[in-house]
Amino acid sequence: MANIYKNEMFALSNTGVNLLYSTPADTRTIVKTLQTTNLGANTVVTVTANNTITSYNAAIEEIATNTAVNMLKGPLILEESQTLSLSAGTANVISGVLSVLEINRNEQ
Repeated sequence: MANIYKNEMFALSNTGVNLLYSTPADTRTIVKTLQTTNLGANTVVTVTANNTITSYNAAIEEIATNTAVNMLKGPLILEESQTLSLSAGTANVISGVLSVLEINRNEQ
């Protein structure tokens, strides 16, 4: 079983839903943190976990100007083909790092 630690950096340039991460085939992912920074006006940020059919809100938080917050209060498990998305109420103010551990099930 291969374990791969990854960081996905992001900067949201719009207020739409932005895909942050897709779980590869034959892989399970443990999302450790979603460190999010607001360098602009106060805004509401929403984290959405998606399977192939439905989206589910995993976190909603108002982030004050010039602050950082971990949007996830505990680990989040994603299975094959599931994704994690982020949206913000204000464009061009939210950036951050998503930290994950990918566990490849082919190499067991």
